[in-house]
Amino acid sequence: MRHWLIAWLGVVAVLALAPQAARADDNRPLSLKIEQQGAAEFTVTWKLPANVEPRHMPQVLAEGCDLRGRARSWSDPLGYWREETWHCEEGIEERAIAIDYPLANPNLATIVRVFRAGEDNPQTILLQPQDGSFVIGAEEEASGRGGFLEFVVLGIEHIWIGIDHLLFVAGLVLIAATPRRILVTITGFTVAHSVTLALAALDVVRLPIAAIEAVIALSIVFLAVEIVKGPRDTLTWRKPVVVASAFGLLHGFGFAAVLREIGLPQGSLLSSLLAFNIGIEIGQVVFASAIFALLWLIGRTGDKLAGQLPVQKLAGYAVGSLASMWMLERLSGI
Repeated sequence: MRHWLIAWLGVVAVLALAPQAARADDNRPLSLKIEQQGAAEFTVTWKLPANVEPRHMPQVLAEGCDLRGRARSWSDPLGYWREETWHCEEGIEERAIAIDYPLANPNLATIVRVFRAGEDNPQTILLQPQDGSFVIGAEEEASGRGGFLEFVVLGIEHIWIGIDHLLFVAGLVLIAATPRRILVTITGFTVAHSVTLALAALDVVRLPIAAIEAVIALSIVFLAVEIVKGPRDTLTWRKPVVVASAFGLLHGFGFAAVLREIGLPQGSLLSSLLAFNIGIEIGQVVFASAIFALLWLIGRTGDKLAGQLPVQKLAGYAVGSLASMWMLERLSGI
């Protein structure tokens, strides 16, 4: 049934060629920072990630607050920025703040960081794509937004939208082949990316993310070549856990990119990091389970395509071509 999984990988690669998915950037959120400058003055800055078209730049509006001075807009390799100064006569607490997209929300979570005057640690609020507004204050903080569960959800969304990471995991499953080897291989990948995710998110190690993302795409090209050539006496086929662990270290830096942009809440730094990693693992387990369920269903209906098409090579070429496009795109941004 292996050729069915390879064919499925090819289908995923073709679907990923859609304009938005083909970029395969990490699931970066909309970042919103509110900084208190005085009793009634606030600097508000938000960033739309670079993988989203600038026409989706939202307006951020606070009930009862007036815009002072001129707003600034600019762009850089990280995304599209806007900065405004608000005057809120009675402060910003307990006010409804709306995030108004000109079109629909392009499936972005939102990370809000509130810096109050005289306080060292900012408040962090995590909004899901369906949340179009929020309220800052004690009630909002007590509701648990920005807490453990929300970072778990962010991790799940991150891995599910990260089609490049999923294709790599699927390639590992294909090469490992047997349940025991798959378990060992995926465990190696998990341990490796968990280590570098923690080191990078905590700023112990920092590498240029553009280069890391290019190498992540290269890792998929590497697996695609192995899939095209088929099983043979190489380290990849003999010990896939070694390859999974080596490339897992790089994928961990990719996972950490979104957390570096968010900024982990200082009061719950380790728990938020753990929650994000748990979310990634949940997403991977669900993804792997879906693969096995698909294989089981196909096994029940028979392998009618066996020997009729060179599906292994076709899928390998499809995945490799897509990953090569990602790699070139990412290298151009270095």
